[in-house]
Amino acid sequence: MKFTKNILTFITLMLCITGCSDFLEDTIQYTQQEEVTTSGQRSRGIINDIYTDYSFRYFTDFSVEYLTDNAVLNSAETDLARGNWAPTSNPYNYVWQQSYDNIRQIYLYIDLIHDTGLPYLPSEASKPLSDIIVNRYYGEAHFLKAWAEWELLKVFGGPAEDGTMLGFPIVNGILENEDYASLSRDTYDDCVAQIMADLDVAIANLPLRYEGLETVNPGTSALEIGRASGLAAYALKAKVALFAASPAFNPTNDVAKWELAASLTHDVIVQNGGLKSLQSYNFENEDNPDHIWRMRNSRNNNSLENRLYPPTLYGQGEVNPSQNLVDAFPDANGQPITSATSTYDATAPYANRDSRFYKFIFYNGDKCFDSELCSEFNALEIFQGGLDNFGGFIPNEGTRTGYYLKKYLNNLNFDPSATQATTTLPKVYVQLGLTEVYLNYAEAVTNAYGVVNIAPAGLSFSAKDVLAKVRQRAGYFFDTYLTTASADVTEFMNLVKNERRIELCFTGERFHDLRRWKEIENTEAIKGMKITKNTDATFSYETMEVENRAFDAKNFYLPLPYSEVLINKNLKQNKGW
Repeated sequence: MKFTKNILTFITLMLCITGCSDFLEDTIQYTQQEEVTTSGQRSRGIINDIYTDYSFRYFTDFSVEYLTDNAVLNSAETDLARGNWAPTSNPYNYVWQQSYDNIRQIYLYIDLIHDTGLPYLPSEASKPLSDIIVNRYYGEAHFLKAWAEWELLKVFGGPAEDGTMLGFPIVNGILENEDYASLSRDTYDDCVAQIMADLDVAIANLPLRYEGLETVNPGTSALEIGRASGLAAYALKAKVALFAASPAFNPTNDVAKWELAASLTHDVIVQNGGLKSLQSYNFENEDNPDHIWRMRNSRNNNSLENRLYPPTLYGQGEVNPSQNLVDAFPDANGQPITSATSTYDATAPYANRDSRFYKFIFYNGDKCFDSELCSEFNALEIFQGGLDNFGGFIPNEGTRTGYYLKKYLNNLNFDPSATQATTTLPKVYVQLGLTEVYLNYAEAVTNAYGVVNIAPAGLSFSAKDVLAKVRQRAGYFFDTYLTTASADVTEFMNLVKNERRIELCFTGERFHDLRRWKEIENTEAIKGMKITKNTDATFSYETMEVENRAFDAKNFYLPLPYSEVLINKNLKQNKGW
């Protein structure tokens, strides 16, 4: 790991006293350490720079989705999808060095800036505002440290050959290379405790949320949305606890860990003002209160549209959702399509489906986003020989599964005479959201207490009540299937997992969920839909196999990077690698 002592890479941010909502969009500069450590405003760029590592990670998330049963890459099967992970080829190999670089950078900030008492604003008259911002940055530093530690634990946590559940080497200070190279992995539980401690410091120094005008809440107004907040810290504590309670990291099923996860997730909901309805889906909304920690990037960035749209909509169709995922969407009444009471019709598979299906997936015959007349674009031709099938409108491009990814996309100019499809709408990348919090709560409470319909002692909501909020956004207000599933803990947990799969698809979460549930070895072969247009203009549908998955028990955990194990002989590799 390398870090230049005399030159700090950071975002030069000339923040005025009114704050700056565009702090993630400034250009990278190189400035001498002496200049950074004597400038109250520029010095905070050391922290601002770290945010860039965690923003606009859509394509990283998509690449991990190819390792699950949710999607494939349109061009070819990826080698990692076959389970060919190794210490030299880990889908998250970059996390180790990135995390420790960020932790070191945070300690540089604490030692060289915060602990020296350097004010943000130099004048005595500005001291109240300066103190607010100094404290806020101190909280941000600890949140970002906890996030870097969390990424290490999420990716590399696992058992050594002797079965000891290990995390990452805990670092509490600036280390030289020779010190770093002698560190050993701490236990998983100790790593959880370290993350929780850092998040407690963050909570003590951060506003619960950023809101209001700068004249009313100077330094913590809505202009600062996108920075770490107290609510984000509460949410991360709950997520860390959920993973720690999960089967892969809690082999003895210590129920106390599930109870802690339930309690901490309950805290998030309470801190957020109680059990609220979720906002409608809008992936360009920068003011969605459900986005607990979200990033905003350049409004002129249309890389998602260019790479994801189907060929006839000016796109490359890069991400192809699987038939497996499509089958996970219920019918329009919320019933699984395999249920005897479902309205699903295999001869018209895209009719009367869950509203989320139409928002998340491009399918054959699709011709709109949400409009009443469905007239935004011409009907997609994903049938054999159609323009949106593989090799149709654009040679060597198309879908391998019969589907394209619609989730996250903005509505472009679909006028055929347009020479270039562009968008100036914002892109909102959510790292922590209320939907996931609700799903976490339903899972934790069910595993901790084995009850679904009543709120356990000390908690205010039942698992059913919270999951109902997730399904109500999909339009299920008279949810007979939720009532049925709530009568059996196993069926309810299957519903929770399915809802999690749908709601969090293409966020990268399913890969980690399958690992922590110890279910990744049961990943099914990836299926697609072969569609034939008949002479009478109707369609025939035939399920086809697209890719196999070859995972086994060792894939519950990821291997430490070979380069790190080679440098540091004290690092114990995860079992099986």
